[in-house]
Amino acid sequence: MAWWRVEQNTARKADRKSGQKTALEDVAPEIALARQDFRWYWVGQTVSVVGHQMAIFLFPTIAIVTFHASGLWVGALNAVGTAAYPVLGLFAGVLMDRRRRRPAMLLATVGTMLALSWIPFAVAVGTMGMADLCLAALAAGAFGVLYDVANQSHLPTLLPREMLARANARLEVSTSLALLASPALGGLLSQALSGTSALAVIAASFLIPVMTLLRLRTPEPPAPPRQPGASLFAEMKAGVLALWRHPLLRPATVAAVIRNLGNTAASTVSLLFAYRTLGLGPGTVGVLFTLVGLGGVAGAWVADRMLVRFGLGRTLIAASASGVLWVAAPLALWLPALPTLIVVGASASAWVPVWNATVTTLRQSVTRPELLGRVHATSRTINFCAIPLGALLGGALADLLGGAMGAAAGTGTALVLAGLTALGAVAVLACSTLRSVHDIPGVGEGDAGAVA
Repeated sequence: MAWWRVEQNTARKADRKSGQKTALEDVAPEIALARQDFRWYWVGQTVSVVGHQMAIFLFPTIAIVTFHASGLWVGALNAVGTAAYPVLGLFAGVLMDRRRRRPAMLLATVGTMLALSWIPFAVAVGTMGMADLCLAALAAGAFGVLYDVANQSHLPTLLPREMLARANARLEVSTSLALLASPALGGLLSQALSGTSALAVIAASFLIPVMTLLRLRTPEPPAPPRQPGASLFAEMKAGVLALWRHPLLRPATVAAVIRNLGNTAASTVSLLFAYRTLGLGPGTVGVLFTLVGLGGVAGAWVADRMLVRFGLGRTLIAASASGVLWVAAPLALWLPALPTLIVVGASASAWVPVWNATVTTLRQSVTRPELLGRVHATSRTINFCAIPLGALLGGALADLLGGAMGAAAGTGTALVLAGLTALGAVAVLACSTLRSVHDIPGVGEGDAGAVA
C-alpha cells in the first residue's frame, strides 16, 4: 500500500472516531513533504553506506598491496575500524539525546569525508604510512558511530509512525545492496586508479549525502531539555535501564545477541567449510557470497510486508528460527556443493534485514524521543560486541572439532552447532511478551509503550 494511502486511511479512522469529516487537504501536504524528504534521505543514506563499505574493503587492501603489511598490522587496522562502537557508542547516544540529530549527521558525514581524504593527502605530501591508515580508519569509524546513532534517532522525527516500517525496510535494501556490491566496486575502482586514489573518489562521494541532508525541509524539533545536574554516566545509565526494563526491547536485545553469536559463528565456519572441506577456489567462493547476498536484498524488500502480514512477534520468531538453516549446510558434502550452499546461505541471509528493520522500527516506536539516542546506542553497542565474539567462537570451534574429528566432520559439526546456537534466540522470544504482540505499540500505549 502506498504511503499516502496509509496516511489517508489513518486520517479517516481518526475522523470516524471523533465524528468529524475527513480533511485530506490538511494531511496531504505533510505526507507529500515526508515522502519527498525521505527520498532525499534514502539517496544520501545509500551513498553513505556504499562509501563506508568500500572504504572498509580498501583500507586492508591498501595495507596489503601498498605496504605489504603483516597479518598483525592488518588485524590491528580492522580492529581500530570496528572498535568505535564498543568504545564510543554509549557516549554517542547521550550526545544525540542532548543535541539535534540532523546537524550531527552533517558533521559526521563531513568528518568521514575528511578522514578518508587524509590518505590521498598524505600520499601527495609523501608522509603516507601504516599509522596514517590506522588513524584514518579510527576517525572514519568514530564518525560512523555518530552518524548511525543520529540517523536511527532522527528518522522518527522525519516520518510519521505509520511510515517507519516501510522506511526501515527500504534502508535495509540499501544496506544489503551495499554489502553485496561494495567490495566489487571498491576492487574495480582500486584497479582502475589506485587504492589511495580510490579513497579520494569515495571521499568526494560523501558530498552527495551532505547535499541531500541540506535539502530536507521537514522541521526537526529541538532537543529535549537536559535534566539539571545530570552527569554523563547517569544519562548513559538511564539509556541502559530504559532498554533493559522495557518488556519488549529487553527480550529483543537478548535474542539479537544470541542471533549474532550463532550467525557470525556460522558465517565464519562456512568460509572454512567452503575452502578447506569442499576445496572451492577464491573465485567460486566470491561468486557464492555474492549470490548469498541476493537473499538479503530479497528479504529487505518484503520486511515491511511480513510485519503487516504476520505481526511483530511471529516475524521476529521466524527471523530467529532462520538460524537453524545452517544445520543443512553440511549436506553440501553429499549434494552438489555450490547450489546447496547458495540455497542455505541465501535463505538464512534473507532473514537478516527482516530482523533488522523490524527491531529498528520497534525501538523507534516505543522509545520516548528524549531517550531514543541512548536506547539505540545501547542496543547497537551490545550487538556489536557479540559479533567479534561469534567470529572467535566459530573459528575456535572449527579448529577444535576439526582436530578431533577431521576437517570434514569437524567443520560440518561446527556449522550445525552454530546454527543451533542462533536458534536459542527463539526460546528467548517465545518466553517473552513479544510472542503475542501483533502490532507495534507506540509510546504510552499501555505497559508496552512506556519506557522507564
